[in-house]
Order: sequence, then C-alpha cells, then structure tokens
Amino acid sequence: MFNHCNPYRYHISKLLTAVFLILPGMLYASSHIAHSPTKVKRMALLGDSMTWIGGDSCENPTGWSHILKNSNIAGEIDVYARSGATWTNTSNTKIDTSFYSEVLHDDNVLFNQALRLIDDQRGIESNDPDYIILFAGANDAWFADKRPGIYAKDESIQYDSFPSDIKPNEITSLYGSVALVCDMLHLHFPESNLCVITPLQMSKVSADKIHETSDIIEAAAKSKGCIVLRADKEVNISHEKESTSPTYTYDGVHTNPEGAKILGDFILQNLFLVSHKK
Repeated sequence: MFNHCNPYRYHISKLLTAVFLILPGMLYASSHIAHSPTKVKRMALLGDSMTWIGGDSCENPTGWSHILKNSNIAGEIDVYARSGATWTNTSNTKIDTSFYSEVLHDDNVLFNQALRLIDDQRGIESNDPDYIILFAGANDAWFADKRPGIYAKDESIQYDSFPSDIKPNEITSLYGSVALVCDMLHLHFPESNLCVITPLQMSKVSADKIHETSDIIEAAAKSKGCIVLRADKEVNISHEKESTSPTYTYDGVHTNPEGAKILGDFILQNLFLVSHKK
C-alpha cells in the first residue's frame, strides 16, 4: 500500500538539511569576524612600510591599504604606520608620540603608534575604530641584530597582566612587545576588533626566519584574543621568487600594484569575507 508522506516529517527533514548546510558557513564566518562584514565606520592601520607605502590617504596603488579603500569596506581609514617600524622595543625605546622617522629607530615602534591612536581618540566625539589592523614584523626579522633580546621570553615578566605604568623599554622581546601593544589597544578600545597580520615573505630574509618571527607574533597576538592572519604562509608571495625574479614586489620587499592587490584581497576575503571588485 502506498504510504503518504508525513508533512511534518518532511518539513523537519528539510530544516535539518538546511541547518547542516548553513551551520559550517556560519561557524567559519564567526571565527573570522566579530560582526557584520557589510561595511565598517572606521578603521585604523598600524604597521611598517608595507602599510605606510599606501600613503596616509591610501591613494598609492603599491599599498594594500589602497585596495581596502577602493573596496569601500570602511567609511574612514586612519593610517598610523611608519616605514622602518618594528614590533620589538629596545632598552632605549622612549614613549614619544611626536617622534617621526622613516627608518629603523629605537622609538619607531608600534607601541608609539598605538599611543598616537589612543591620544587622537581622547576628547573627540568620534567613533572608536571598528577594526584596528596591525601589520608588521618584516623589520623585526630583517634587522633582528638591532633588536637585542628579540627572540627571548623573560620568564620574570607577567605577560598575562602588564602593570599599568610599564614602559616600553622594559619589554624588549618580540613576544612581549606584541602582547603589550595588543593589551593597550584592548584596554582603550574594548569594542574594537584587533587583527594582527604576519609579515610577507621577502627577498632580504629567508622564509624560515619569516616563519619563525611570524610564529612568535601569532602566539603573542592570540594570547590576547586578537584575530591573526598568516600572510607569510597564505599569500602567494615567496622568498624564492622575489629573490630570483621580483614578481609581486618592486624591490624584493615592497609590493607593486599586483602584489598589493593579492595582499589586499587576502585581507578582504579572510577578515571581511568579501572580494575586491575594482
């Protein structure tokens, strides 16, 4: 005898099928972004020359910030990056938000960039950044000999809870410097999404050294609850290719427009789940 379908069983079956199809995508999205990727009001960029080359107005096509601007993902993009900057502080690093340099210097560190962002936000009626993107580490790997203690981890320092009056010259390891900056930004911008991007491979430093540096950056940033994107492993720009025949860089280090588009698309797709259309 022919059995008629139970309509309720049919609808429950459809519902369960839909859940199993949709749930993985929801979990993937929630692991990469904290809220709707449609558009953010404000974004702040900290970093080294790989961010700085896009310019303060993000108009230079050799910088990935230009790709983000053209995507219209953000209403405002504020750039605090400086060429020559490192994550890692030195024993001579001072708190100085007015210092300007485009080369390696004790005070040209992300700690001071973060302080500039914090100072700029004080006393103004402006939205806190929805996203703060920190992209640095190339100079830490390249000029590691200029950052004594960069790969050390002082066991006497409580990385989980820094004292409120701590000074940058007291934290001179890469791990500690990353953790300190992330701590500061979380404290002052608790509603902001912090995204740390590891450095690209480049001609001046071996891929192994970039990976080693990036592993430390990732561990420190994740210990502070930051989103981490591994550009050194997931972006198709390699030490080998840029050393023999620069393809996505104009000097083996800094992206050309094509390289900027690859990097910019990587950030858009992994952080905001959108693709650059222009």
